[in-house]
Amino acid sequence: MTFAWHGLRAAARAEPHMRAHLMVAILALGAGVAAGATGVELAVFALAIGLVLSAELLNTAIERLVDTVSADVSPAAAAIKNAAAASVLVAAVMAASAGALVLGRHVGMRAAVIDRGIAALVALGCLTVLAAGAVRSGGATRGPGAP
Repeated sequence: MTFAWHGLRAAARAEPHMRAHLMVAILALGAGVAAGATGVELAVFALAIGLVLSAELLNTAIERLVDTVSADVSPAAAAIKNAAAASVLVAAVMAASAGALVLGRHVGMRAAVIDRGIAALVALGCLTVLAAGAVRSGGATRGPGAP
């Protein structure tokens, strides 16, 4: 347990993104409490926040491991780091969506607008990222060692 606390403190000190996620987490929980979120809604916030922080910690660990193992910049090392960073992005987008769904109901937005609007925005964002990746890679998935 002591090593885990040391790891969390080290990441918070060394990683600007971790500090940003922690600040947003505090603001989100404060907004939830101020908006009158229920215990279950705050639990959803806490789980979403935990997912983002865990993804950021794993991203940090993976980046440091890749930097340790691969001294020079290689396409494989870049792909590993990009995939780890993408996991943080996905977690953060989903957490923000959950937060908007919960808080939207407490600030007077109609349920249909929240449910359909946020779902549509998340789906559109995911499809845009996937389409951009497919276009950039030429539309084909390449196996190991392929040019």
